[in-house]
Amino acid sequence: MHKFTKILVDLMRKAGWDLDLAANSVHSDVDYVKGGHNRYAFLSYVCLVMFKGFNLEGFGLESEGEVSCNRFGLDSVKSNSALKQLLEHVSSNPMELLSTNPTCEFSRFCEKKYQELMHPAMESSIFSNLDQNEVVLNSWRSLGKFYESFVNMASSVWTLHKLAFSFDPVVDIFQVERGVDFSMVYMEDVTRRCTVPNKTRLKVGFTVVPGFKIGRTVIQSQVYLCA
Repeated sequence: MHKFTKILVDLMRKAGWDLDLAANSVHSDVDYVKGGHNRYAFLSYVCLVMFKGFNLEGFGLESEGEVSCNRFGLDSVKSNSALKQLLEHVSSNPMELLSTNPTCEFSRFCEKKYQELMHPAMESSIFSNLDQNEVVLNSWRSLGKFYESFVNMASSVWTLHKLAFSFDPVVDIFQVERGVDFSMVYMEDVTRRCTVPNKTRLKVGFTVVPGFKIGRTVIQSQVYLCA
């Protein structure tokens, strides 16, 4: 996700985007501690889109009959099914999988997430002026580096989802709302500034990377803090 976000931000910069304005459209009125920290807003945008539907058994590919991992446990059959899908996916090359089986669940997942991540106006703005208008974007697969980075990111999230649903009970995912007091139990300061006690209790500006609960074990959510 870091790699894809960096490529995306570089493309936005080359296309002449006002990155401060774009970051403010993702998370408004955030007082960043230093210049360049707006990149965390873009990383947050990518992460929250890619993890949307993670708590559903079908990852949002189906509109009905899905099971939320935050409300229900999986029986052994479903757990074994997720584990089987996990093993099948990690033994495959995700780039080859898309070309050889464009109708499989992973291919449909990539298509869905790309459409959620890159709406047409954004896509057109970023790619239309590349290489002095020599690049014509026919689909999200037209730019090799960008395409490969997106597919690898999607593959990682897909793999993590199948791993989460191979547990019984399944893994919970969570994010932290803006304005919540910082908690060292459930949160990690993405800038690693919060290392000593502070007279002013810091609050969450926004979630950058969601957190996870595996039974009683907590994998902290990464957050950007504001005073």
